[in-house]
Amino acid sequence: MSGLNLHLVAVLLVTISAVVIYRRHSGAATRNPGRLPYPPGPKPHPLVGHALLIPSESSWITFLEWKKIYGDIIHLRALSQNIIVLNSYKVARDLIGKRHIYASRPAFPMVGELMGWARIGVLTPYNETLKRYRKLIHPMMSRGAVKRYVVEQRTAVIAFLETLVNEPHEFHRNSRFTAGKMIMSTIYGIKVDSADDEYITISEAAMAPIVKVVYPGAAYVNIFPVLKYVPSWFPGAQFKRNAKIWRKLAERMVDHPFESVKSAMAARSARPSFTSILLQEENASEEDIKWVSGTLYAAGADTTAAVLATFILAMTIFPEAQKKAQQEIDRVIGSNSGRLPTLEDREDLPYVESIWKETLRWLPVTPLGAPHLVTEDDTYGGYYIPAQSTVLANIWAMSRDETTYADPDRFWPERYEGEKGKDVLDPRLFVFGFGRRTCAGAHFAESSLFMAISCILATFDISKARDEQGQEIEPEISFTAGLINHVNPFKCDIRPRSAQAIALIRSDH
Repeated sequence: MSGLNLHLVAVLLVTISAVVIYRRHSGAATRNPGRLPYPPGPKPHPLVGHALLIPSESSWITFLEWKKIYGDIIHLRALSQNIIVLNSYKVARDLIGKRHIYASRPAFPMVGELMGWARIGVLTPYNETLKRYRKLIHPMMSRGAVKRYVVEQRTAVIAFLETLVNEPHEFHRNSRFTAGKMIMSTIYGIKVDSADDEYITISEAAMAPIVKVVYPGAAYVNIFPVLKYVPSWFPGAQFKRNAKIWRKLAERMVDHPFESVKSAMAARSARPSFTSILLQEENASEEDIKWVSGTLYAAGADTTAAVLATFILAMTIFPEAQKKAQQEIDRVIGSNSGRLPTLEDREDLPYVESIWKETLRWLPVTPLGAPHLVTEDDTYGGYYIPAQSTVLANIWAMSRDETTYADPDRFWPERYEGEKGKDVLDPRLFVFGFGRRTCAGAHFAESSLFMAISCILATFDISKARDEQGQEIEPEISFTAGLINHVNPFKCDIRPRSAQAIALIRSDH
């Protein structure tokens, strides 16, 4: 019986898809009177289009290979859903960066409706809700405003340095703890003292599935939205059963710290934080404040942890960059100055700044960013882009553009130095998004990560681990792929540069 049910569902889906595709194409013909072609792309299969060709993981690598054949803008179709892939910074800037009709987000049946993330700001359509969110965030996360969070940032960085002294082999786990500690303190005023803290474990459990199922090919319900109506007991509906579990985790991640802040405020024991300030000063709904805070927490903690781990991998594989940065820090700060680098030193540490930029470019942690939606028919370069297309900015391809970055797989901070370096595209222009969907917490992320990177370089030597025979172990560059890329755990050797470095870390508590 279950086989018959599945067969009937399959026939129904194909039939509905055929009707929808026919109507879409008929409508597109009337909206495209000039009969402009779609952007080029691989040959589609009948009915399903490219649905079977789009990888469920690491699709950005496939899109980069297709770029070599089809160019900077590619058209795909998954059943009735048009997908436009932008493989160059110029095209992404011209469309997403400059045209407001690309500012929205597509529907996310799995993540939004089933898993409960419909109100998270990163995935919210460009509507009045998002405008309210941005209005709340901007004055609190502008370049000048983030200076108020320096104490929280520095406290978290020093705690991370302490973990590198005490348990260097656990740096991957502790990078997540550091990011969570920093964000929890800044956003909610909540102190987190270990990687096993409930706030950290809840957020990791809630975020783990979302980063894997947001893209069109990552979950069948994203391609066949009608599947969201399939009962959870139905054969093959494990995704519905999983979504129920994940929804509870999402609700707890967003609700729990927010309610803790409210309780602390009622008891007059709340520490100043992003959330408490908004609750005190802003004439906004608690629901908006809760989801704005949850957005910054979800987006900030995961990406910060991912960049920290990527930086340590880069320093392991490319020791010459590390040594050059340490020499700069010793020259500017002084190896016997009795202090660690601060944000005030940033302008005097141009090579460390270049390392920070190159970390973002070398292995971008958001290789496709979040999907965009074009809300009106558009044209570009002689091609037709139909309304309601999902638009993907292939940040990975931009980071691998050989016309912009010579030898792109090499970690080479020197590419940004000197007169020639001034003409090299700053990767921050694409890794933080485009136009009206540029990351609202970019300034906070910049200051947090520069502080962490400079302090690690000032106090630790990072090198390849060795096996029992004393041979170097070459780290493998691999990822846990999804909306946010985390490098897989790897072995390295992390040692304090001196006894004085340890004392400096512990005196800064």
